[in-house]
Amino acid sequence: MWSNTCCGHPYPGEAPFTAAARRTFEELGVSPSLLAEAGTVRYNHPDPASGLVEQEYNHLFVGMVQSTVRPDPQEVGATAFVTPAELAERHARDTFSAWFPTVLDAARPAVRELTGAAAGW
Repeated sequence: MWSNTCCGHPYPGEAPFTAAARRTFEELGVSPSLLAEAGTVRYNHPDPASGLVEQEYNHLFVGMVQSTVRPDPQEVGATAFVTPAELAERHARDTFSAWFPTVLDAARPAVRELTGAAAGW
């Protein structure tokens, strides 16, 4: 199942920005060369298969890395860097988390600001 890059909870007293940088390193083995706040999102997505409900309030961040990712195999099954068109193709054929479109839509303005409008996000 494909989803957003990193997830985690800040430690007590830890700022969300600091937690995002820490979790990027813990999950992907890289430190972002640029990390920017992308807002917050709240969602409630039921999983029809299990009956469980994913209900979250998330601080979103977007960033750039300049080194090769080294994912923690206990956290990450696979990674892919894709264009918007490639993401649309994957979304049509692969399984994505129920919340991924909600999170992506909320983060799109910050992704556009980071990558430029010409990138197509």
